[in-house]
Amino acid sequence: MTEFLNIENSFEELKNLPIAGSFILPINADIKKFREKIEKMGFPIWIKLNSPEHKMKIDAVKKARDTRELEEEYSKLKKKFENKKFIIQKNTEGVEIIAGIKTDPIFGKVLLIGAGGSFTEILQDTIQRVLPISRDEINLAIKELKISKVIEEKKYNIARLTDLIEKFAKTAEEKIEEADLNPIIVNEKEAVIVDARLKLSS
Repeated sequence: MTEFLNIENSFEELKNLPIAGSFILPINADIKKFREKIEKMGFPIWIKLNSPEHKMKIDAVKKARDTRELEEEYSKLKKKFENKKFIIQKNTEGVEIIAGIKTDPIFGKVLLIGAGGSFTEILQDTIQRVLPISRDEINLAIKELKISKVIEEKKYNIARLTDLIEKFAKTAEEKIEEADLNPIIVNEKEAVIVDARLKLSS
């Protein structure tokens, strides 16, 4: 059975899509050597285990608001998850969206769009559409979501979100069997993927 790719490899497969600013820390990295790079990125930042698992559920993601917190939180994660890579990621504010792919034995590849992040299971605000799908159909699907009212009220960039999901759907048609982009964050200026896990088509 095909396994889910970790974040690093998932991001590599999605490199033509907008992804939140991030970089990989090597195994057992000395965080102090990356301080200048992280400070240029700007605090707050996120430290995440490079894993396909849901990071919140296994307590494998931490937020750092300054250099002291960065060193403390990274040290805790490194002790908990030994000999693993971590991702340093720029903090992005906005509304959280999920986009996913499932392969159905009857309908083929199906795109899911909905409220993302911690709200995915709570709100149950999702829509499914069979691929292939047009840009207009994606835009209409987004506007049918309850969360779209929040996006519209805040004047967040639905066009960028539609662009991202359209590119994702086309990529999925070519090479993805199953995927979760959760969350995608949309705000006034952009829509970016913050976390992803993929199974490639065999």
